[in-house]
Amino acid sequence: MASTDMTIMDMPALSFSDAPSVAYQVVYTLRVEITFVAGFVFFYLTGLLNFKRAATSKDIKGRQSFPKVQNRLPPGSKAQPASATTKPETRSISDKDVGALLEKTPDANRLKDAEWLIPKLVQLCQSHCQRSASIFRTALQAGLDLGKVSADERDQLLSALVVSQIRVGIVDDVLLRFLRDLKAYKITVSEALHVSIVKLCTAKHHFSECLALHDLIADCHGSKASDRNLWSCLLFCATEAKAYQRCGLLFKELEKSGGATEKDYWNMFRVCSRQGDAKMTLQLLQKMRADGVVITNVVYNTALATCVACQLIDEARKLLDEMNTFENVTDVITYNTIMKGYANLGLMDDCFHVYEMLVERGIEASQVTYGILLDGCINNKQVDRAAKVFDIITEKGCPMNTVLYTTLVKGFAREGKVDEAMRIYEHMCNDKSAAADVITFSLLLKVNCDADRLEKALELLDGMVKSGLKPDEVIYNNILAGCSKQANTKLAKRLYNDMISSGIKPSNATFSILIRLYSSSKSLDEAVEMLTTEPQRHNVKLEPRLFSQLIQCCIRARQGRRAVEVFEMMAKQGGSSPATNATTLSMCVKLNMLDTAVEILEKAAEHRCRVDSKDAYMLLESLCKKRKSILADACAVAMKALNIPVEPVMR
Repeated sequence: MASTDMTIMDMPALSFSDAPSVAYQVVYTLRVEITFVAGFVFFYLTGLLNFKRAATSKDIKGRQSFPKVQNRLPPGSKAQPASATTKPETRSISDKDVGALLEKTPDANRLKDAEWLIPKLVQLCQSHCQRSASIFRTALQAGLDLGKVSADERDQLLSALVVSQIRVGIVDDVLLRFLRDLKAYKITVSEALHVSIVKLCTAKHHFSECLALHDLIADCHGSKASDRNLWSCLLFCATEAKAYQRCGLLFKELEKSGGATEKDYWNMFRVCSRQGDAKMTLQLLQKMRADGVVITNVVYNTALATCVACQLIDEARKLLDEMNTFENVTDVITYNTIMKGYANLGLMDDCFHVYEMLVERGIEASQVTYGILLDGCINNKQVDRAAKVFDIITEKGCPMNTVLYTTLVKGFAREGKVDEAMRIYEHMCNDKSAAADVITFSLLLKVNCDADRLEKALELLDGMVKSGLKPDEVIYNNILAGCSKQANTKLAKRLYNDMISSGIKPSNATFSILIRLYSSSKSLDEAVEMLTTEPQRHNVKLEPRLFSQLIQCCIRARQGRRAVEVFEMMAKQGGSSPATNATTLSMCVKLNMLDTAVEILEKAAEHRCRVDSKDAYMLLESLCKKRKSILADACAVAMKALNIPVEPVMR
């Protein structure tokens, strides 16, 4: 008999519209295979879940002691041979007993039974430190007497309670309150537990909390630990927590308990460096020599840096001479530190002498070395000497960087040596290891604009943009200042628009440059319009000096009407100062613009601006001498409005 089953190959071709029918036939044909795969997946997932449950159960039952914690001790500390964190062997406690403590607090009789409670609390601390601390506090209230148990069992419990809280990061008021509770119930913290707390807090980087816990234990429990490691940890914590006022006393306790190590001295040097205490630094060096402690290169360099920061350059030089008597103690950082000190004091001859010592000892100078020399020469206005340093750098093949190049450019720009500055820039362009930054371009643009080389400045601006740098306000201001020198209003307007379109907000410095520009191009109408609209448009609060600047420009150009208009703008936006009024009135009198001076005085009276009486008298006397009676009467009226008496002058 022919089989009625149909395989996929035997199925007739169907159209897209028959897709549901095709899917059904495929599923029906593969029904056996699909059932097998589904069953396999089900049994696999069930087995995997049972395996994980079994592994978890074994892990819980197998945990009978604290997991080991690798404490990161401070430098110089040694592992404690026996402490309260070392748990002695105890009988096995079932998970059922521990779980019962989690569900509900036992009755008072159970809580008072130390032999029954302590092992369970110790194990509970491993996973539920807060719950264990709560049960312990309740037990104390119920009458738990730890005086009836052995010291080892008591320390084991307290260690478990305290250390478990530190391990999970509860080192704040909770732990402090817990230690105070112990004091209230006359339970003393042993020296071993004291040391363990300090060491574990240090390892967990709870520096400030460690100091607070130590203070509480010492005050409330009268602990007088003599363990050297404890004081070493506390010194390290005080250094890291920036509690520098405590470091001196901790260091003395450390010396009493066995002596300070090289690492402990290093912590003290760090403190002296941060506080700028050169005197203590030198005393520590002397003590290290007396104690026979090895003084490393790092310690010497730190001491040198502290002396240099305190400008004790002679003491630093003595240290350098001492270091030179030992092998492999000095390095390039040593000489750089001394050179920096001499350069900051302007003693460039001594700075170069130290550089020569470095070369004689066969130590290779670094970029920092040459940077110190260049910066010192530039700051002390020894540009020619800086150029020689650059030649040395080039000769020795020392790689340059952007900072070194820019330092040279700054020096030549400060001296107005445009060609030399551009020569350094050309070196920089040819050096693929260093690229000009915004500061470099800013210096070059300014020196070229100051030298009236506007075209070169525009080339630099174009090169800056092509290199992917965005010009800032300072750069645009420098080029606008160059336009002002050439009275090139058209170019200045284009640059100003470019500045605005690139998202750079103009400042009072920008508007001051534009005032100079419009004044030099005799376009004061545009200057007044600019000062009226642009600051408000860009939400810039104008400084009074800008109004004064524009008023003086108008007076020099003998445009009195514009001067009065700008003065009124200034008066409305906050008033004019007596100094500004004095300068304005004196300029008007000097240029014989008496009518303008009187109008300005009237505007000052109208807006209640302060005018010095001597400046008003000066104007009135000038009007009387030149027999300007009408203007004199107007001046007198304005003076009365300003509460300035006029009778003595009129007589």
